[in-house]
Amino acid sequence: MSYKKLSSVETSIIILGLLALSFMAGSIFPQGADMDDYINDGGSFVFPVEALGLLDLFSSPIFLFLAALFILNLVICTFGRYKSLFAQRTFPGPFEPDKSFLVTQDANRAHEEVRRVVKELLGFRLVDKDGLWTVMEKGLPYRWLTWGYHAGFVVCMAGLVFTFLFAYDDTMALKAGSPQTVMPSTTGNAQSIWQEKSAQSDFHLLLDGLSTEYVETPVLDYPGDRKSRLAIGLGWRAPQYRIEDDQLFPTVRKARVKVLRSSSTLAEEDIETNKPLKYGGYAFYILGFEQALKLSINGSPILLEAKADNTVLIPGSTSTLLLGRLRYGNVTRLDGTVEELTPYVTVKYEDSDDAARLRLGDSVIVDGTVISLADYTESALLSYRYDPGVPLLWIGGIIVLIAISLRFYGPYYLLAYRVDDSDSIVCVNLHLSTKGIVSSPETVMAKIERELAANDLKPVALPSQP
Repeated sequence: MSYKKLSSVETSIIILGLLALSFMAGSIFPQGADMDDYINDGGSFVFPVEALGLLDLFSSPIFLFLAALFILNLVICTFGRYKSLFAQRTFPGPFEPDKSFLVTQDANRAHEEVRRVVKELLGFRLVDKDGLWTVMEKGLPYRWLTWGYHAGFVVCMAGLVFTFLFAYDDTMALKAGSPQTVMPSTTGNAQSIWQEKSAQSDFHLLLDGLSTEYVETPVLDYPGDRKSRLAIGLGWRAPQYRIEDDQLFPTVRKARVKVLRSSSTLAEEDIETNKPLKYGGYAFYILGFEQALKLSINGSPILLEAKADNTVLIPGSTSTLLLGRLRYGNVTRLDGTVEELTPYVTVKYEDSDDAARLRLGDSVIVDGTVISLADYTESALLSYRYDPGVPLLWIGGIIVLIAISLRFYGPYYLLAYRVDDSDSIVCVNLHLSTKGIVSSPETVMAKIERELAANDLKPVALPSQP
């Protein structure tokens, strides 16, 4: 493919169309799915899906080729536009006059007066004075803005390339009070070529505490008889609610994480949903929490370890104990009061409907067994991602947004004028083109007319042509 073809807008449109089709296919077929699972789940078009690699489309050679071709097209177009910024600007043949003035001065004096009005009073900049028409402009640098959003797209594309080559992600369990080094099990596509193992961070993470906030949520007491349900549905009767013992809904769960090197704290953050900790090129997100309980059974000094929100088999018994999630932190009651919870967990036998609330340091008897909650530990499950392409994507995206917004809204005026005395009558012809939603060509023309009239150019309408 020639340089001229690669730099054309038609090529850009064709490539964008093919990429759009690829994105549509990628949204239809489950990406990353196993082919056997796809077949077992009743997937359609098995042969073309397998032949074209539609389950892993965005890593396929076809998509990568299209993406590389689009980046090359964008770079060439941006480079070509950059060179044109410093080249001599060319304009079409004679401009079509939007307004004309008959003046009493000679041509040289009229030319000087028009130049003074549009340059000194209205702020137009000279663009070209060598043609039949003198061209001036005013407003935002339109050509630079056009090149700017192209350059912003190139920066975005560079960010995508960096992401594809170097980004990786993984998960880790961070235990309270135990510093841990980030040791990802994977690397980016590029690092895997020269690295025998994944990179290890030069800092440690320390879980410094967990906190949870709850709200008390009532449960709808749905009536059993049809007449009562109909009355509620028609609005004749207000619905009734009840408060259950463990009807608490967590609204905020925070993990306070510190970044350490030796004995120095480099950073610390309360990580919560949509609020990650960012350090050293990594972004750490809350994925979940794990709670481990230490139970004493019938006063035994040997503690039984179990996971919250799970089941545990009691030693010496064939019964299975069901454990709820450990509750602690602050709860906002329905009346608006805030209460600090003593850590507790609900326990019951699998074949029983009776649940007991087991508080820290207390004991309950469940089906004849004395169960005590001696202690508990928590771990924060973190997902983290290393992506050096993100800063480039932010920078490029901001450049594109600003450049397109200014180009779309910002006022820009291109004024061309010519002083004509070919018929022994001096006439000033004006042509004005604008760009940008907030531009107002009528206002500018009115100002030019007013200033020319104030300086004795005496605008007179040309006689209409038969």
